[in-house]
Amino acid sequence: MSDNGPGVLTGLVSGAAAEAFERLSRSDGLPVGPGPDGFDADDPVWRELVDAGVVTVLGSGPQRVVRAVHPTIAVRRLLDRQHRRLAELQTQLATTWERFAAMVPPTAGLAGGAGDPGADEVQVVRDHPEMTRLAAGLYRSPKRVLRATLNGHFASGKATEGVLLPPEDAIAAGVEFRMIYDVKHVSDTWGAYSVEQSVRAGEQARVRRTVPVRMMLVDDTVALVTIDESGAAGALHVRSPALLAVLTEWFDLLWDDPGSTVVRVGATGPAAGTGRAGAGELTPVQQKVLRMMASGLTDTAIAHQAGTSVRSVRRHVSAILAHLGAESRFAAGVAAAKRGWL
Repeated sequence: MSDNGPGVLTGLVSGAAAEAFERLSRSDGLPVGPGPDGFDADDPVWRELVDAGVVTVLGSGPQRVVRAVHPTIAVRRLLDRQHRRLAELQTQLATTWERFAAMVPPTAGLAGGAGDPGADEVQVVRDHPEMTRLAAGLYRSPKRVLRATLNGHFASGKATEGVLLPPEDAIAAGVEFRMIYDVKHVSDTWGAYSVEQSVRAGEQARVRRTVPVRMMLVDDTVALVTIDESGAAGALHVRSPALLAVLTEWFDLLWDDPGSTVVRVGATGPAAGTGRAGAGELTPVQQKVLRMMASGLTDTAIAHQAGTSVRSVRRHVSAILAHLGAESRFAAGVAAAKRGWL
């Protein structure tokens, strides 16, 4: 590791790879080959740097040496790779939801007739009190895992539901309650309170900028998913294994998406994309560093523009990552954008 603190690639590659890149950057190049002073292409750490495109090979035969690309180029390449992966994930999310929509039978044929094909597997619920009752019952019924989404859009124009808490006996038995909220919901006073209480009771919660529908999916066996954003048009009560499989896939993609930030409850309530915290919690210098960091500047470039040392910049970056609960510069940028800091 560099004597000046974390390397420029920290958070973008593995810790070992970031350290190896720093060592390579401080040298005029390493000979290709095994050994403590060589670049062994079969070593997983060096292979990671090669796959990331942040090293170059010069020369031929026994004279070949490996050099690190300029840190600015390395960071840009890795950020571009992150963005490509994010775009691919967003495409997967959209494609999965389109598959679900295509598989749902036309709602006109689901009014409830006993002879309707598929009526036992997908039913439309139009009555809002019944929707609320079903959702509350499903939330409290899982034996293995609950996957659910909730947004800040309400058919009545305001939040009327009570606070749903995971049953203590279910949590004790190892049942997982996974809930994804949108920023609009957790920015509301009632919404923030409900999320805080649920997380304290054992719920696993994540927040993202938008959540397209509300859903309760229990043990991959039954689901209630609204037809529109607020549920004003009703909801689908789903028991079809094929549809449930698609909903599960869609939720898991959403859950793992870098745009979904883990909710952590502290002394002042839930954080991570809730919109309740302000950039004022960072010092003015840290706010400036955050903006330059989010624009893709390296620590060296930030230090030059801010008129300070690289060591100081790296201390500020570490403090920003810790404050946002982020493991990488990219994740910090996402979390800061959700809070409206950028």
